[in-house]
Formats: sequence, structure tokens, C-alpha cells
Amino acid sequence: MARITNWKRESRTPTLVYRNTETGARAVLHRAPGSYRYKWRGAILVDGYPVWSRGYETKDAKSFRDELRERPAPELSCPECRNSEVAIGGKTAGGAKVQRWFECQSCGYEASSRIVYGAER
Repeated sequence: MARITNWKRESRTPTLVYRNTETGARAVLHRAPGSYRYKWRGAILVDGYPVWSRGYETKDAKSFRDELRERPAPELSCPECRNSEVAIGGKTAGGAKVQRWFECQSCGYEASSRIVYGAER
């Protein structure tokens, strides 16, 4: 099997996790919540903010690895002005949880990530 450029596998079960060796971004293929259309969800996260996501009917690791080959070094850019100068921060989302926030330094665009981390993060 050919190596995935710039991605190193960290975990295989129950989720498939890769870490980008250059940027530190994470790629995760995990079981989606019951309310999602697809049973499995693949996502690439830069500083906890999702920059790419796709649903899968099954735990299709081969297709997920193909996606990572196409995206060797993910970058986060503002969807409004395409500026790459963005800031990722954390705000309290109740109790010991932290919600990640994305903010553009140029135009002021701000959005929250749906990913919430516990206190261990």
C-alpha cells in the first residue's frame, strides 16, 4: 500500500485518525451520530476547526485515504474574503467544555465550530 503524503496514522479503531506531519492538522473517520444522513463521517480539522467533511455509508477507509492524498497540507482560509490570516480561538461553551471559534483578521468574519472539546483538551 502506498504511503499517504504528509499524513501519519495515529489510531485505527474505533475511529481512523491521521495527523498531518507538517501542519499538525487531524483527519478523522468516525461513527456519525444517529441523526446524520450517513453512518460514517470523515473530517479534516485545522486547530479544531473543520476545513473539509464528507459522509460515508460504511467505514470506507480506502476512499478516506484517497481524500487525504488529494489534500496533503490543509489550510484554513476565510470563506468571505479568501484571506489565509485567520485566528482560531477557544471560548467556554458551558462547564468544562471549550468551543472552537474561527475569526478572520482581515474582514472580521467569525464563525463557531460545532466541535466541542472537554477539559482534557
